[in-house]
Amino acid sequence: MLKKFILPATLGIILLLGVSFFMLSSKDGQTKLAGEAKVEEAEEKAFPTEEPQAEQASASATESEKEEAVAEAKETSDDTEKAKKPEEEKADEEIPSIKKYINVSTLNVRSGPETTHGVVTVLAINEEVKASSEVSKDGWVKISFKNSTGYVNSKYLADQQVVVKEEIKEEKVVSTTNNTSEKKEPAATQTERKKPAATAPTVPAKPKNDAMNLKTVGSNNQLILVTTSGYGTNSAKIQTFERNSNGDWVKVLDTSGHIGKNGFAKKKVEGDGKSPRGKYSIGTAFGQKGNPGTKLPFKAITSDDVWVDDPKSSLYNTWQSRKATEGQWSSAENMAISAYNYGFVINYNTQRVPGNGSAIFFHISSGATLGCVGTSQSNVVSILKWLNPAKSPTIIMTPSNELGSY
Repeated sequence: MLKKFILPATLGIILLLGVSFFMLSSKDGQTKLAGEAKVEEAEEKAFPTEEPQAEQASASATESEKEEAVAEAKETSDDTEKAKKPEEEKADEEIPSIKKYINVSTLNVRSGPETTHGVVTVLAINEEVKASSEVSKDGWVKISFKNSTGYVNSKYLADQQVVVKEEIKEEKVVSTTNNTSEKKEPAATQTERKKPAATAPTVPAKPKNDAMNLKTVGSNNQLILVTTSGYGTNSAKIQTFERNSNGDWVKVLDTSGHIGKNGFAKKKVEGDGKSPRGKYSIGTAFGQKGNPGTKLPFKAITSDDVWVDDPKSSLYNTWQSRKATEGQWSSAENMAISAYNYGFVINYNTQRVPGNGSAIFFHISSGATLGCVGTSQSNVVSILKWLNPAKSPTIIMTPSNELGSY
């Protein structure tokens, strides 16, 4: 019976001990888990996870890159502005015109960059002008002067005024004594005369031209000179001159042209193909394209207009209506031709002496004429605009070696 009691009791004790052990083990495990949780929580507080730090670092890097990009862009902009500034300063420093001086006695200033353009005015040596920095391949350059502009060839411009040397003539002083030697001048005087011409004041020389020595133009203030190298040529030089306020002749135009195909005639004969030598007044201006702006009396040409060149006609050397005068002449020149688009009458044989020549004009031509004076249309128009009856214009036609006769 005791064995029966002891066995169950022993089993009960063993079971009780096992339960107690289990309970103790479970409590220790919970305590351990709680401790580990607390440790992990402490570690998280002390050492934050790396992911936020990476994000923060990335954000910082992005901000830094933006700042560097902005700085680089600003630096590039500053460099661009610095690069622009020299260009702008260079543009500001560019001078559109340069001070120049005329280096020839007289210079025609034209309305365009060719000799075919009309003459605006004439400038004298050492006159100051402003010249453009741009020069054409032919050397023409635009200048400004006295509130006007025009064109000249750059080879006639200089950076400095031309020194005009004046000769100093030393006069010999003969002694009043028997000694025939020359009297020596004081040393001071000799020194003064040895001074170089450059130290003397620069005085513009008076322009010398073909009009200055003429003796028959005292009552004229405008002059046209038509000259050739001799009697047997039809190639002519045409110059125009006008007196300035000092009474000196100033050249206005210098160009080329033609006269009669057989040259000049000392005594003109109708139909000889020669131009009459002499000095003549200026008559009526004419044309088929309207008045170009001349102050001369102007007559428009129509298809009915003729100039009678029949020496036997009472209308010889006059402008007539074909319809109104038919039957009164056997020969007359038709006025409605292209050569007479612009021109003027040269008052030759105004007494209408039969056979002495008729219809002598100044008109458009590119070659020899039958007795008139011809040049380009631009020159004819330029001269027509320049002529002024109030200035008593005249024309002299002669070989250049006979200018002394006028």
